[in-house]
Amino acid sequence: MGITSDIVTLGKTFAVAFAVGLDVLAVSVGVGVARLPFDASVRLGLAFSGSEIAMQIIGYALGVGAGRVLGDVASYVGFALLALIGFVMIRNSLRRSSEEKFDVTRGMGLLLTSLSISLDSLGVGIALPGVGIPLMPLLITVSITTTTFTFIGLAFGARLGERYEHGAERAAGAMLVMLAALFAIERLF
Repeated sequence: MGITSDIVTLGKTFAVAFAVGLDVLAVSVGVGVARLPFDASVRLGLAFSGSEIAMQIIGYALGVGAGRVLGDVASYVGFALLALIGFVMIRNSLRRSSEEKFDVTRGMGLLLTSLSISLDSLGVGIALPGVGIPLMPLLITVSITTTTFTFIGLAFGARLGERYEHGAERAAGAMLVMLAALFAIERLF
């Protein structure tokens, strides 16, 4: 039973990291259209990864605190938040984006972009205590996936343009909604 439990936990960890990474991929494709130099790509990779990890730690702390106060209800609130974030990502992917008015590779533009893509990680972090995913393995996996997806997205963006940006964001949103539903069902049984 222990090996099966470990495999399930590993699967959950990879699924959450992949879903979070898809959001980063979506933004990176859009930014990659500008064909950034290597140093700007590295800055984006580090900023996106760092913001995702920071928000998950903050969310996890909030989730643990809420779990102590609210008990099992906190888990379902976390699942609902995860699903809500997924729906918002899907909705945002259906909207036409306007031209960027600031440089997303430096200063305030980089900070705002990093924070905007990592808000979903706050919700993921809140849901983690109820899902049974250990924080440290998830943070390591998320740092790897977000950095990798940033570089993949920038490369796709440079080659393929804005055509795939919204599709990746829709896929990430759908995956978060699906994960929230699966986690809630698992919690019930």
